[in-house]
Amino acid sequence: MTGPSKILAVDDEPDFELLIKQRFRQRIRKGDLVFRFARHGEEALEVLAAEPDVELLLLDINMPVMDGLTLLTELRARQSTTRAIIVSAYGDMANIRTAMNRGAFDFVTKPVDLNDLEVTIDKTLRTIAEMRELDRQRAEAERARSNLSRYFSPNIVDLLAEQDEPLGPVRRQNVAVMFVDIVGFTRMAEEMPPEGVVGLLREFHDRMARCIFDCGGTIEKYIGDAIFAVFGLPAASPHDALNSLRCSAKMLGELSSWNMERSGVGDGPLDIGIGLNYGPAVLGDVGSEHSLSFTVIGDTVNVASRLQSLTRTLGKPLVVADAVLKQISGGGDATPERLPVALQDGGVQSLRGRAANIRVWSGPHRC
Repeated sequence: MTGPSKILAVDDEPDFELLIKQRFRQRIRKGDLVFRFARHGEEALEVLAAEPDVELLLLDINMPVMDGLTLLTELRARQSTTRAIIVSAYGDMANIRTAMNRGAFDFVTKPVDLNDLEVTIDKTLRTIAEMRELDRQRAEAERARSNLSRYFSPNIVDLLAEQDEPLGPVRRQNVAVMFVDIVGFTRMAEEMPPEGVVGLLREFHDRMARCIFDCGGTIEKYIGDAIFAVFGLPAASPHDALNSLRCSAKMLGELSSWNMERSGVGDGPLDIGIGLNYGPAVLGDVGSEHSLSFTVIGDTVNVASRLQSLTRTLGKPLVVADAVLKQISGGGDATPERLPVALQDGGVQSLRGRAANIRVWSGPHRC
């Protein structure tokens, strides 16, 4: 429930205060309106400083100490959101235009038509309420967009913010899939205080997320210290596989910089493992009516996760499925030349829980 509207009447004529109190006595008693009074602009600034919830000024032009037009200039310089209605005997066009140019909302001439004044006050208060509601909605939208931007790339944020069903119905689509995590994190977590574990995870996620977003990827979810990212949302492009490889190179560069920083404060170096795959997956919302979650599932995802585990066996920070390089080369034989990161043929590998073997590429050597 909203409170009464607070109005500051600024006029050096004592009769004006009596006139206002008499005209609006019933609305004042009801608590609909609250009036404050000042004799000139400087007094008005003191009232506004003490009571910043004043919504509206009834402002005379000709006053001692500080006149109404000067007060409007001062309020604009202070970026005040308080609206002003000029109530003055100076009703010539020059004063009206000057007042409007300095931020006045409306103009009522003296002698005051009290009915017209009340209509003007109510109209202005409605406009103030509408503007505040728009500001509230804008702030909510900006907060929602800010929250989305922590998890999704900018192009996905735009879609989620602007469309009712931005990612469409469940569908099958080719995507590049990445899994990345910290090598030996479980062992490290056993030896660290909980606050240290959270701090390490936050920094790892923040650094890696920037790399993902810079390369057009989307974070599907965080899984402990692991990040599951997808390249090719909301629409597939010929560059998804290459972007995932570019992202891997940026991650390894970011890790190198981070390790230098850690060394400077006496912390040991970290290693990461990245698994990349490319192929068809099913995209869409899963869950219940009350709790939906967008996800990407399928063999392509499972293989990427297994390739991340394979980084431990091969002793390399990056293991890439042959399908990634084939997509980059346009469907021909995979060629590792002129790629964002140096890769070596890792041969045909068997993956846990999967009958078919897969050819992989790996690199570079761990630091």
